Amino acid sequence: MRILHCSDPHFDLSLKTIPWKKWFGKRAIGALNLLGGRGRYFDNAEAKIAALTRFKERYSVDLVLCTGDLTALGLTAELENAAELLAPLAQPPERFIVIPGNHDVYSGDVIRGDHFHLYFGQYMHTDWPQYAVDGPWPIVRLFGEHIAVIAVNSAKPNPFPWRSDGHIPPVQLEALEKILADPRLADRWIFVMTHYAARLADGTPDKPNHGLRNADAFIHACRSIERGAILNGHIHRCYRTPLKKEGLAIDLYCAGSVSMEGRECFWLFDVDARQMQVHRGGYDPDSGEFRIIETL
Repeated sequence: MRILHCSDPHFDLSLKTIPWKKWFGKRAIGALNLLGGRGRYFDNAEAKIAALTRFKERYSVDLVLCTGDLTALGLTAELENAAELLAPLAQPPERFIVIPGNHDVYSGDVIRGDHFHLYFGQYMHTDWPQYAVDGPWPIVRLFGEHIAVIAVNSAKPNPFPWRSDGHIPPVQLEALEKILADPRLADRWIFVMTHYAARLADGTPDKPNHGLRNADAFIHACRSIERGAILNGHIHRCYRTPLKKEGLAIDLYCAGSVSMEGRECFWLFDVDARQMQVHRGGYDPDSGEFRIIETL
């Protein structure tokens, strides 16, 4: 099976489309950041997702895993726009899994209205609902005889402008450990999805106000995985971090951002019953196409 892991397209809309009532609080800070130049790095996100869809078709990708931050400010209009832009990449829907990032739940109104699930719920169902303890989380999906994907939600609103950290609720981590102990996962390659990075490229934790606050507990919950990977986004650079020093047999893969100018990247996994081969993908601005740039 060929699995594509991408993240952080950050589709945004013109600030003129933002209702004035939405400019208060955290969104006002985010909008100022966009006006200050951050947004221009994602100006061509739509074209790059179209290029990624062409790559998917060209390389016969079987499964796409997206680890969040689809939007810039978590507006309902942005979520609707992101759903439309991702639809070609998400075909067929049963072969696409997406989770929210912190920008997708930028403020409490998105949580109260369940807006993310409204637009992306079709990609977030679970094969094992008996383990769902926090809405749909953790999500468990089985593919063929050799692949299992488990998704936990680490994204939450951060009302204070200096904070963009995440947290996996303890009930999800407890459920994750129970899932990993289920004998039906024996001999499968297990891919665990979350938005925040449990470790940076050098193996250290992220800053408390930017990273996964209970990263150690999350890593501990994954200690029984013998084959597979931890997948995340949030950090806008592609990297792989071995976790042997943490007592894990698997590595962490950050997919960076698929659309950020100059840093476009993704991971591609070729998996069969016995082995996994990993490729890093990048974007060629001259041709406007994605390609494999490194095989690990």
